[in-house]
Amino acid sequence: MDTPLAPVPAPEHTAAQAEQTLRLSDPAQAAASEAAATVAAAQELSDSRFLRRALLVAGLFLFTGLTLTLMWFASDVFLVLFAGILMAVLLRAPTNWLVRRTGISQALALGATITVLALSLFVMVSLFARPLAEQIGQLIETLPQAMERAEEWMGKYRWARPLQPLLGELSRIRLDSQLLGRATGLITSIGAAIGGLVVVIFIGIYLAAQPRLYQRGIMHLLPRRARPRAYEVMDEIGRVLRAWLVGRLVTMAVVGAAAGIGLWWLQVPLAFTLAVMTGLLEFVPYIGPILAAAAPLLIAFNLDPELAFYVALLYIGIQSAENYLLSPLIEQRAVALPPALVVFSTLLLAALAGPLGVLLASPLTATGIVAVKLLYVEDVVENPTRS
Repeated sequence: MDTPLAPVPAPEHTAAQAEQTLRLSDPAQAAASEAAATVAAAQELSDSRFLRRALLVAGLFLFTGLTLTLMWFASDVFLVLFAGILMAVLLRAPTNWLVRRTGISQALALGATITVLALSLFVMVSLFARPLAEQIGQLIETLPQAMERAEEWMGKYRWARPLQPLLGELSRIRLDSQLLGRATGLITSIGAAIGGLVVVIFIGIYLAAQPRLYQRGIMHLLPRRARPRAYEVMDEIGRVLRAWLVGRLVTMAVVGAAAGIGLWWLQVPLAFTLAVMTGLLEFVPYIGPILAAAAPLLIAFNLDPELAFYVALLYIGIQSAENYLLSPLIEQRAVALPPALVVFSTLLLAALAGPLGVLLASPLTATGIVAVKLLYVEDVVENPTRS
């Protein structure tokens, strides 16, 4: 009778038995093997983490490039959308305040905010539209004469002669037949601007009415583990834009009022119109104040060079107070914008999208700074475990 054969052990079982025998016979070599395995695992984890970070950085650069390319071809659409977001931020600020103070519903608070803003705009237009239009007409007639006199004065000084051709061209601007021949294009541009403003207002109202609805729609495009951080980033961008916008409006009101009082005290003609223009141009940091000072200086110079000197001192004092008193207080609640970066983004968007790009350059820069700080500096550079 044949005896049964013993089962042949599997290769894996044999290797495990050999490793266990080696561990029992030589503990030092076993410890070294375990340490080497631990180091290899750590190295593999580090390589995997580095690969994820590299892919994240490459993805950010690729996304930025694609976004910039898309903005180049559809810049007006994106800027109108961003202007609508700013309008929503402006509407949400008093709406949230009313909800916190009174406890009323969001819809009722938003309706009250829109009603108060509309009534305020109607009252301002009723009170100031006619005198402002009259002074603007006088300003259009006065500026060419002032520029001609400034051109003659510059001809007396060698250091000022390079500016003569520029003033010469500006002084020849008239509402003549050539300019009136372009009235069709002007009317078309005004109509497009009014249509864009209406679109911005409706986008702002819809976004302000249901902000979380649109946020949730964006969140569906992201993986679940990234959604909490995305909410944090979007909330921080909203907070910064709200602080920047409120601070900018306060700065515009203060600077415009100070310019109006100063020009009235110096007895400069058209002080009201020049003050309104100064306040509006203050919305564009660094570049706007320089443009705002040009018209008052020319009008004052047309009357008396000494008066122009005092007007220059007035605007220098106003801008110094704004830069060293108002701006630091505002930047405590918002993001500090580097001046060179703001000027560069303003010039870039001016070439890309014209006046609308100039108006929105600063809030777009603030949005970009917040996004880079949170998504790259904090998550990739300072805290790589998040990525």
